[in-house]
Amino acid sequence: MTFTKLSMVVLAICLMPIPATAETRPETAAEMGIMQGSPPTRVIDIASWDKGPDNRWAFQHISEIVPVATISRGNGPAAPLGSSLKDLSGFSFNAPNGRETTIQEMLVRTYTDGFIVLHKGEIVFEKYYNGMTPDTRHLLMSVSKSVTGALAGILVDDARLKPDAWVTDYIPELKDAPGFGGATVRQILDMTTAIVFSEDYADPNAEVVAHEAATGWRGANAPMARDGVYAFARTIKKDDSRPHGKVFHYASINTDVLGWLIERASGQRFADFMSDAIWSRLGADHDGHLSVDYRGSAVANGGFVLTLRDLARFSQMVLDDGSFNGRQIVPSGWIDDIRFNGDNSAWKPTHYSEIWPNGSY
Repeated sequence: MTFTKLSMVVLAICLMPIPATAETRPETAAEMGIMQGSPPTRVIDIASWDKGPDNRWAFQHISEIVPVATISRGNGPAAPLGSSLKDLSGFSFNAPNGRETTIQEMLVRTYTDGFIVLHKGEIVFEKYYNGMTPDTRHLLMSVSKSVTGALAGILVDDARLKPDAWVTDYIPELKDAPGFGGATVRQILDMTTAIVFSEDYADPNAEVVAHEAATGWRGANAPMARDGVYAFARTIKKDDSRPHGKVFHYASINTDVLGWLIERASGQRFADFMSDAIWSRLGADHDGHLSVDYRGSAVANGGFVLTLRDLARFSQMVLDDGSFNGRQIVPSGWIDDIRFNGDNSAWKPTHYSEIWPNGSY
């Protein structure tokens, strides 16, 4: 989404599985007995590991639940993050419901696992809960879409991926597929493809539920799990009531198609290209992980698994026009494109415009 240049990075990794009050300290996974004991008596359910309360444990142990690829940090030193710590826990603000609250109350209500604030590149506030530590990798879910989008910009800059090209120029397997034929790379990036795809996670018949099964997130015996997410993309239908490119429609399968485009344009597996182009140059402290389906294809829409400090390094890089660790990592022009070139006319017909009238994706 478009955003304004700031001097601060604020990141929270949180779950929100059930409502909490400011006075209630959420139980940790250990206190709830999840995956405790030898053998554990309360184990993770593959059908609901990403829902509460299982996600209290699962989001910090993804590699024990679904297949992952490693995103190598390389052999260089970690880029230092300076520290000028301040206690911001009592800082008060008005919540969306108008109620005055504090950062500490917000962290409790949202079941936050980790929270970090950088100001001018230095850590000024950092908190961990529920057993998470600075060395713990945590699932990013849809923050992964922003990471994937930044990676695509490197290929756009060197003309290996052309935004105005047809998706099928890179992925001819989608020529006969009903949903993505006739869509451009830019429309994938901007999520203005006119596809039939419901992102209603509570609806068992929604396309997103079948999508998750194809990614391997529901186990090897789920529908299309052995076929993989790219095969699932070929089953998506076109909404014939509208053309591609006119209306923003949030659909996670777009980002997995973008991951496929990145692999075709780079000639590398997604995790390897991510390592070469960003992660090994960022000065990350830890290797990253990336969820992959049972055929090894990237779950680019939600599968990044990173430590909070490494996510902060990435975010500081975006804030600083794509530059970090003494290097221009993501082209500054691509960062400008993200900030300023969203299509508000495609945004306005959606319910998102009620919250943010001048927004775009």
